[in-house]
Amino acid sequence: MTRGRRCWLVWPAAIVALACGACSAQDEIVVAISTDLALPKDFDVLQVQVFEGGDRKFEQAYERLGEADPAARLPATIGFYSANGGGESIRIKVSARVGDALGPVRILREAVTRIPKDRVALLTLPLDFLCDDSGRSDETGDVVSTFCEEGQTCVAGACVSSQIDASALPAYSPKDIYGGGAGDGSGDCFDVTRCFEGGAPAEVDAETCSIAGERGATLNVALQTAAGDGICDDGEDDDRRCLVALDAGSDAGFRVEEDGRITLPSAVCGRMADRIAAVLTAPTTAACAQKTAGLPTCGPWSASGSKEP
Repeated sequence: MTRGRRCWLVWPAAIVALACGACSAQDEIVVAISTDLALPKDFDVLQVQVFEGGDRKFEQAYERLGEADPAARLPATIGFYSANGGGESIRIKVSARVGDALGPVRILREAVTRIPKDRVALLTLPLDFLCDDSGRSDETGDVVSTFCEEGQTCVAGACVSSQIDASALPAYSPKDIYGGGAGDGSGDCFDVTRCFEGGAPAEVDAETCSIAGERGATLNVALQTAAGDGICDDGEDDDRRCLVALDAGSDAGFRVEEDGRITLPSAVCGRMADRIAAVLTAPTTAACAQKTAGLPTCGPWSASGSKEP
């Protein structure tokens, strides 16, 4: 399949020309979409919309996520090429829906950026638990924010600017998305329930929204949800734990300070009263590396770690 005047889709890494014409592979932005939730339990439709100015250039709903015949697996990548040497301003909306392409919206993530020039850049737009209830459908069927003002988007439960400087984005590399793999089931994934099997609740300092750590120790951190969101173990009733693993070294996950203390997103403390039952920590092991943005979770929805070695 050649690049040129036609638009195309290649799954599981979906490649779509933004504008038909003399498209160049060197003027491209690749959007990587992941989640910390469980599919299809928490949502089963991924919707992607791209606008240039006021014009809708691309819209696609990927259904049956987590099923035996999904339209996509996560992380999913979708690339947009330039027809004019790069520089076009685009607005990207990715949303998590339930049921079908017109179903309720759970999460909305937006970005306003430009197609880069003379490079292939990576833009990550995760659909994460801390931004649940951040979007809805309006009367036209468009997805709009219920959480942030115009020009902002939800990241880790907080509203931040949706403007992204394309020149500051890293170069695209599949291994940085698919646990060292290529998105075809190769690479590694993070087994949430196994890695937190012996996880212990941590005492959360609500004032600093942080927990105690140990200088030099490498830990994983997860949120135990109160309403069954996230990846659940095999326990029953009160013994069943549903977890959302946080990414290390990330403002949207957790950061380890110089003294070893672990700083969490402020939204974690804001949701301890209703949506979050506990914060758990677990040491890394040979079988459980530290969870990062480039190490996706294991599950039937995963594009990483599902291929037999």
